[in-house]
Amino acid sequence: MCELKIIFKGSVIMEDVVRIKADGDSIKLFGMLGEEKTVSGRIMDVNLTKQEAIIDG
Repeated sequence: MCELKIIFKGSVIMEDVVRIKADGDSIKLFGMLGEEKTVSGRIMDVNLTKQEAIIDG
């Protein structure tokens, strides 16, 4: 599986993310169990080897 942990401002804010949706300055994160979180920023890096995505806010 390719679930991601999301790093925002140097801290992990969400784990087991299966979908990321960018909408202007907002990024919606969707977890494996249906949880959702929205953050303001932009995607800086997605690394599937490390299973992480970095968002700059």
